[in-house]
Amino acid sequence: MKARLLAAAIGAATVLGGGNAFAADLGGNCCADLEERIAELEATTARKGNRKVSLTITGWVSSQLYWFDDGIESNLYVVDNNNDLSSNVKFTGSAQISPGWKAGYSLWIYTNGPSSLNSNEDWDGNPARGWGLNVENSYWFIQSDSLGKLSVGKQSLAADNAALGTDFSGTLFPANSVTFDGGALRVVENGVDTGGRWMNVAFWCEHAGVGIANDCAGARLNGVRYDTPTFAGFTLGASWGEDDYWDVALRYAGEFSGFKLAFATAYSESTDADITGTGANTNDNQYFQVGGMIKHLASGLWVHGTWGRNYIDDVPNNPPHPDATGWYLKAGWTTKFSALGNTHFYGEYGQNEDGFRNDQPCGSVFGDGCINGVQVVDSEATRYGAGIVQEIDAAAMSLWAKWRHHELDGVLDNGAAFAADDVDMFLAGAVIFY
Repeated sequence: MKARLLAAAIGAATVLGGGNAFAADLGGNCCADLEERIAELEATTARKGNRKVSLTITGWVSSQLYWFDDGIESNLYVVDNNNDLSSNVKFTGSAQISPGWKAGYSLWIYTNGPSSLNSNEDWDGNPARGWGLNVENSYWFIQSDSLGKLSVGKQSLAADNAALGTDFSGTLFPANSVTFDGGALRVVENGVDTGGRWMNVAFWCEHAGVGIANDCAGARLNGVRYDTPTFAGFTLGASWGEDDYWDVALRYAGEFSGFKLAFATAYSESTDADITGTGANTNDNQYFQVGGMIKHLASGLWVHGTWGRNYIDDVPNNPPHPDATGWYLKAGWTTKFSALGNTHFYGEYGQNEDGFRNDQPCGSVFGDGCINGVQVVDSEATRYGAGIVQEIDAAAMSLWAKWRHHELDGVLDNGAAFAADDVDMFLAGAVIFY
């Protein structure tokens, strides 16, 4: 601690004094001056509070090149990663209450700039169009080794990332079951802009806070969460969030006969009225999800999959909305060609049915699930791709390159069928952890 503060004091004196001013101040009272400066820094620097509560700063920075072709236009952007995976800083800590008991906190702040989810054909890179910071988590907790953990505040509730979180392949950043990439791109048919967007026509969720397809329980909410201790690899969690949402989730992780396994399932229900602020949606629906991964440790071969169904009971909906279903499969091989770190090769395939929005009329400022001004009543979106991830252990870093292809067709409220032009995307980027 003293060594770090001493280094900070020297650096601060150099900057504040200008250039070589610090060297000119050396004299018989230098140590007293340094002790005084250290005391000043201790009064203004993040530290351990009353020396009972810890402080840990972690996070990551991630960015990538994003190229797409929607059938009319192609562009190349530099974007952040998406939502939970975007660049962030986390402040966490805990204090020991008594043997087996502790209390703590978590504050997670992330960037919400341009990403492959929200960047569209009109995005011009202007920082005024979206760059900023959001609070992802802000909660306190009390935890017992034998009784479990209780947390209160804005947080990821029990069902959040349940199926997605079973993915320990090392390819989670560039490839996962959530349909981030291309969400804001327009739906084009026969080279003509239909006015629809992929997120609203193919990848919409009806749930608390509005999630993204294959992660419909993915929003952070103000709530109360409880998680049991781990028993034989199993953990059970349950939570309640305002207003009103509840869920329960079961997770498992372990190894057996040369295989590493992970499994999770969760059920959540939302009866939160008027999520859009327009009075049009009661958001009464449920989401069931299941996911798992198995890896053969000796060969490095693995497979990961998720499935989810959004049971939609919203009233009114015009026309009525069928339940939305999504599934995703990813398989690959992990090996180590060099001392840099593991190399992961993967291929992915997924499909979403009836992931369209119909809680707003066509042309609404809030967005809609319409094609050429007519409501979508049936949709099927297919996506597949491949990629490679290279880990660099010495820098706590991963680099990737990937290709993804999207297809979409469906039926409109007037009985007409539509078939969107295919979308191709290439992305290459990296994440570095700290």
